[in-house]
Amino acid sequence: MKQLKKKPLARSLAIIAIVSLFALLIGCSPSSDLDDKQSQFTKEKIMEALTSSEAEIFQITWSPDEKNVVYIQQGDAENEGLDEAYIWKVGEEQPHFVKKVKPTVHGFSWSPDNKYFLISEKLGEGAESTIFNASTLQQEAFKPQSISIPVWSPDSTALAYGKEENHYGQSWGFLEIYTLGDNESEYLWRAKDYIYKVEAWQEDGNIIYTELDPQGKENKKAAKNIRPSISGVHLKDSKEQVKMALGENYKETPPNEEPGHFPEQVYRWDYDNCTIYIGAESGEVLAIYTEHPDAETNLGIKVGDTAEKVFATYRPQYMEPESIHGGKLYGIFKVEGAAAMFFDFDLSEFATREDIKPENKVTRIILTYPEIMDDSF
Repeated sequence: MKQLKKKPLARSLAIIAIVSLFALLIGCSPSSDLDDKQSQFTKEKIMEALTSSEAEIFQITWSPDEKNVVYIQQGDAENEGLDEAYIWKVGEEQPHFVKKVKPTVHGFSWSPDNKYFLISEKLGEGAESTIFNASTLQQEAFKPQSISIPVWSPDSTALAYGKEENHYGQSWGFLEIYTLGDNESEYLWRAKDYIYKVEAWQEDGNIIYTELDPQGKENKKAAKNIRPSISGVHLKDSKEQVKMALGENYKETPPNEEPGHFPEQVYRWDYDNCTIYIGAESGEVLAIYTEHPDAETNLGIKVGDTAEKVFATYRPQYMEPESIHGGKLYGIFKVEGAAAMFFDFDLSEFATREDIKPENKVTRIILTYPEIMDDSF
């Protein structure tokens, strides 16, 4: 591993080594060499070396179990304006070089299980984070881009963060989840002109975040990292996952040349109780339709239930968005995964969704993405 270049810190390390050698000369036995060595490089001794160094050292961040520390050391002229990140493990004589970093580093963040840490560097108005395995210093290929430093899940397997993008004059806000080992992140929320700022990920699974609406009003909310479903099938499920949930008794209709509003051509799988649309290229579920009373959503709503029950179940947790075509989408809810849960009701021929009454009953349920519904919210 590359060693620190700064002479002042090297001098501090030399002092510790001299003290260790003196202890050996006055009678330490060979069997206690390892214990003595580890005792010299305790958290306190490492902090003493870091804080007494004449080199500029900052962003000192200890792991939760206080057995590892990561920090930034100011780079020299050879680094072309870049600083250096290091990790120093209790009981070891020298720190290990991690990577060169920009001088605008936001900071470090340790996973609760002490196995991973991330370095967040400035990227425009936000941050880009690199995730490291603390033992091997191997990097995750995916680098989350976020408004601020991502927040770890309690089990140390995932990160939650807010992200903002601007496309052709439109501003979109995202609350994203990245699971370690994946090639990309997934949306929890996605909305036009909204901003999401993640604050905490609690032990019960709730992600606490602040939502800024288009008028700039802040609302503190909580959501679980879940994927809504119908009959146990979720959007983005694979064909094998669909079979595990519903079995292999289905009729398949192969893709045709007109995908409609789907982003790709699709396979259609017709089961007795629902219809599943699966992307021909992605192999992922893109939509789930049901008109069968045996199928139910993950919150327990079925075809035949009243509008009163639907609204009592969904309105406390989800919002009915505004359509880009105008008007509020009554009975359609923005749900996790940047998806839409759509309920049709037994309305009269000329009634609109504004005319839904408590006694109206559900005739169809659809779980899909807004774009596939020819909308965007």
